[in-house]
Parts: sequence; structure tokens; C-alpha cells
Amino acid sequence: MANEILTTYVTKLLQALVSQGVTAAVIAPGSRSTPVALLLAKWAPKWQLKLYVDVDERSAGFFALGIAKSSHKPVLLVCTSGTAAANFYPAVCEANLAAVPLIVLTTDRPPELTNVGAPQALDQDHFYGQQVRDFVQLPLPTAQEDALRYLTFVAQRAVLTAMQAPAGPVQLNLPLRKPLLPDMMPENLNAIPVLQPKESQRTLAPAALVTLKQKWAQQRGLILAGPMENTDARQALVDFAASVHWPILADPLSGLRGFETEATIVESYDLLLKAQPKLATSLQPDLILRCGGTFVAASLADWLKQVTVPIYYLDETQRLADYTKTATVQLAVTPRPFFEQLTGHVIAGPKSFATAWQGVNQQIKRILQATWRRKQDQLDEPQVAALLATALPATAQLFSSNSMPIRDLDSFYWPTKASGQLYCNRGANGIDGVTSTALGVASQTAMPHYLLTGDLAFFHDMNGLMLTRRYPLQLTVIVINNNGGGIFSFLPQANAADYFETLFGTPQDLELEQVAKLYHGAYQLVTQAEQLTTLLQRPQVGLQIIEVRTEREANVAQHQALVGLAKGALAEMGGKQ
Repeated sequence: MANEILTTYVTKLLQALVSQGVTAAVIAPGSRSTPVALLLAKWAPKWQLKLYVDVDERSAGFFALGIAKSSHKPVLLVCTSGTAAANFYPAVCEANLAAVPLIVLTTDRPPELTNVGAPQALDQDHFYGQQVRDFVQLPLPTAQEDALRYLTFVAQRAVLTAMQAPAGPVQLNLPLRKPLLPDMMPENLNAIPVLQPKESQRTLAPAALVTLKQKWAQQRGLILAGPMENTDARQALVDFAASVHWPILADPLSGLRGFETEATIVESYDLLLKAQPKLATSLQPDLILRCGGTFVAASLADWLKQVTVPIYYLDETQRLADYTKTATVQLAVTPRPFFEQLTGHVIAGPKSFATAWQGVNQQIKRILQATWRRKQDQLDEPQVAALLATALPATAQLFSSNSMPIRDLDSFYWPTKASGQLYCNRGANGIDGVTSTALGVASQTAMPHYLLTGDLAFFHDMNGLMLTRRYPLQLTVIVINNNGGGIFSFLPQANAADYFETLFGTPQDLELEQVAKLYHGAYQLVTQAEQLTTLLQRPQVGLQIIEVRTEREANVAQHQALVGLAKGALAEMGGKQ
């Protein structure tokens, strides 16, 4: 009887999640989660559920995160009781801050084994604190009809909560008593009606919209586009920007670099602001409109703190996540309909403003690109970022580590045509789980997938590479190996010479060729731009690791030289700005 109750209860729970849109599940193996794992395996083919197993819980959490980032659908993440759930915590934090939907199903010891010294038993009540959108303590399995209705309802509601803006993780804690083996015999399941989400769009009241049109009329507006994943919102934004002649400073994660549009897209703003923190008069806006997530460039944040014009913050989630604390007007609206309401209804500003920004952008890029074309010595870190913009296949999906790789992409990644999506874990900005997240993204499409990472981030998540041996995943990993934490060489910590290498440089002396062999991957060391371009354009087969060796001190000098070139480019323009 206990076996039948357990089987029905857990099946109902999983069926409710799948009915609501869960299409993938990642299991970190363990004993207490046995009935969940077995019943997922049993029903996955019928439910057309993609099922993955990852023995490292931290890797599993980020792998699930990558699946959700790519698919834009909630992913079920399952673990046993105890510290297994704790190892999900970094991925849960990232999902919270990056608004990625996860259903974290933590199985648990029954109440009588909590706080009495039982093995593998932690207090899992509200385990993730404020990092989740909701927490549900599920009852012990029961045959009671009302309890089963409750189970179905809260499971479906969990998916709705995870998907509702701002999306994020939800924890379901499921206590289970032994015996843990469910009935695996075939059975018929009754369909569960879908709990319909409430579709809503936030818009301005008619009077407020009229006022905004009047304030924006004939203004020199500057749009700062942070990370954006909604393609409809992107198109609506560029259509509006083109209609009013407002240039867009496009973060690398905005999806707007290389976008086919008549709007002015500016990619070299980081170099511009480093070379010329006080903008020329021709580039000064009358107002600023921020949209998307937090941008990568610290130079942009510093510049915002100096401006005195109104700064409008388009904030669909109403969280006002503005660490610069510079926003003067919050616009709590849904981006696509908001821009559609305005396009063609705001009197355009002077076209000369967009032209001035376009001229500066093109001049900086032209000078640096000419420098790289003449370069004959060893490949360097900025050059790798620049090459990725032109050498990758048109449909390539690129994932970036945090720290220096995403900053270099911000400064030097200038695609000339529409390309695949660029991803990065910019919620908590950690270097943990980078490879696993990239593999999660790669698991969802047949497009070629690439990862740009540093040696420390790569070392941090090497366990994730085991997924390439278990599943037919294609990933080319470009590892910038400067033997340590390269970003610290740019920071004041570099002045602590006696302690720098031990505390911040932290060289690991990795032998990446041996790592490739361990995970049955291909390996290649490259030193020249032509070598890297050739390798990137080859068809992908499984795991490929490309190593680019650099020196940290030389890297600082190279970045400084490029800022100097940008400064020279601006000086060359002289009064044209």
C-alpha cells in the first residue's frame, strides 16, 4: 500500500510540473530522490521530457540554468537530501538575479528524522532564503484526495511563479519515508488541466504617455541598452530609436550589435569613455533612456554619475535594480508595446546627434582594426575578442565567462552582421559554473556553440566537462590562459607586490592538453590570429579546447595601448565631434 501511495503521489507531482510547461529535468543522483528519479525516467519518453543526469550538484545546477537560459522554459532540478541541496545554491542565486526560471525539487528526510542527528539530514525549510520566488513545503505522500489536489495545484503554481516577470527559481521541498522504490509497472494517467497564466502588459496611462511624448519631442536622446533576451523588444527598440535619431550604446549582451537596423548602434563606447571621460559637446545628450539589465562597462557607470540630464529607467520588473543610483524617472512598462506606442509619435531629434556618435564609433573601430591587421606578433586577449566577432559562423552561440572575457567582449566584440546569441551569467557575475552553463545552452540547439573563458574559471568548473562524455554535446572552449586571475592586474591589488601572486594572481599551472585527454576532447594551442580563425570555422565534433597563452602584465599594457589609440583617434577627428 505504501508503495502505491508513493507512486501515485510523486507521479502526480511530476505530471503537474510537466503539464505546466517543464520540458527538461536535471537529476543529481542520490538515495532520497530515488522515486523522483525513477518515475522521471519511466515517464520521460511519454512526456517528451529531456532528462539529464549530472553527479556533481553544483555543475547540475548550472547545467539546468543553461538549459533554461536557452529555452526560456522552466527546468526541473532534482537532488537528494543534505548538502546536495546546498551545492545548488550558487546556481539558484544566479537564477534569481538573472531572472531564469528553475523548479528546484529538493527531496528530504521525513519530519521525525530532522534535528535528531539522522545522517544526511539538514533543515531544508526555506533553504534558499530570499533567493527564490517562492518556497513550498510539500506534505508527505498520501492517498487523501484533497491533499493530491493541493499537490497538483502548488506544483502548477510553482511553474507560473517561476515564469512570471521577473522570472526566477522556486523551491519545492519533498519529504519522503522509506521504502523509496515506486511501482514501475505501466499505468494510465488522467490528463491534468493546465493552470492558465494571467497575461498582462504594463503600459503608461494615456495622460502620462502624452506628457512623455511632449518631453521627448526634438530631444537629443541617448539609449543605453543593457542585456536583453526578448527579440520582440529588441526590434521595437531599434525601430523607435531610428524614428527619433537616438543612438544606442549597445551592451554586448543586448543582442543589438550587428543588428540590421537604420538606428545608430554604438559598440566602442567603453573605449570612448576611457579615452575621453568628458564627452565632446556634440555627443552630449539632452536625456538618457536605460533599458535591459545591468551593463558590463564600469566606464559607463562612472559616466552616468557625472551627467545632469534626466535619466529614464525602463523597468518592467519594478525592482529598480540601478546600482549607479542615477535614475531620475522610473518607467514601469513592458518594453515592446511601450516602444510601439511611441514609434512615429515622438517628434525626432536632430539627425546630426546620431551622426556625431556614428562618426566617433566608426573612427575608433577603424583605428583599432587597422592595428590588428598589421599585427604580426603573438595573439593577445583583446584580439581574441575582436576575432570572435568575425570568425565565428553566422549561427554560432557564444557563451562568455565573467571577469576579463566579458569585459573584452564589451570593449572589442564588434560583429558587422546579425549573429547568434551571446550569453553570460551576469546575475551574480561569478566565475563558478561557467562551463556547465555553457553546456546547458549547447544542449538545446544544433547550432555551433563556443565558450570564451579564462584559465581560473575553466579550472573552477572542470567537472562539468564530464557532461560531454555522457551526452552528444558540441562545444568549442577558447581558454585564455594567463596562468591566474588576470583581472586583478588591472586593480589596486596589483600594487601589493609582496602578496599579489599568492593572494590574487593565484597561478595554477594548468596543463590543458591533459585536461582535454581526461574528458576525451580535442586540443590545440594557438599563437596566431590565422590559426584561431581556421579552428573556429571548422565543423564541431564533441569537445574541443583551444588554448591561447598570454602574460598578465603584457595584457595590461596592451589594453592601455588600445585606449591610447582610441584617444588618438578622437584627437584626429578634432573639431568634427
